[in-house]
Amino acid sequence: MYNVIISDPDNDASFTLLLKIKFNENVPMKKLLAALLLTLPTMAMAIDLEGYYITAKGGVSKTSDTGTMSYGTPTKILNDDDLGTGSAFGISAGKYITDNFRLELEAIKRTGYEMDTISPTNNNLYEANITSKSIFINGFYDFQSFSLGSTPITPYLGGGVGISKNKMGATHENRPGNTVDGKTISQFAYKVAAGTLVDLTENVSLDINYQYVNLGNIKSGVGVYNSEGFVGNISPAVNGGEIKTQELMVGLQYKF
Repeated sequence: MYNVIISDPDNDASFTLLLKIKFNENVPMKKLLAALLLTLPTMAMAIDLEGYYITAKGGVSKTSDTGTMSYGTPTKILNDDDLGTGSAFGISAGKYITDNFRLELEAIKRTGYEMDTISPTNNNLYEANITSKSIFINGFYDFQSFSLGSTPITPYLGGGVGISKNKMGATHENRPGNTVDGKTISQFAYKVAAGTLVDLTENVSLDINYQYVNLGNIKSGVGVYNSEGFVGNISPAVNGGEIKTQELMVGLQYKF
């Protein structure tokens, strides 16, 4: 369970909203996003929503090399490789603290990654599906707007820190046909971003950004199985390295 406190610094009543978020890999991401949306009516009843905004977003997530992959004792090294290209979809809710600085709470689900690597010692192939759910607190600085034709454009820079739930599915080894249990672990995550807000109407903007995201490590379970059942445990588990991504995200921001 993670607690996130959203405060309105301009409210004389010192209104504070406490949002409790519980990660569970068995709960669809849409329920988590719905929980964020459901906080908005509560905020609307308690404070003036001027300066607040919500953004729905999605994009392409291309991973970089994960670093050293390994398993077992003595340590067996797997080829350093990336996790391919996946997708990222989510929502954020934030507030302009000043005319140029804003803070937001963001929930994103990333899917479509795959560990697909070969052991240099025996040429065995190791495969596992990878997904990640994350909560970030982001801060952005909006630069002076300029106009392209009659369209206001606002460039920005920012970054964020958060917590990710990284899930490595069952790891399959092609020879001798073993499967290692999957596992979900919690990791510290961070990102840096650069983007542009393109005003479509007074309240709606197109949000286009590039971001580098480090979601932390991925690891398997320890149970090993084959076609006949349980074989034994490996120790340590499969270390899949880090999920490091470069993402192009596009969103629609609505300002209240």
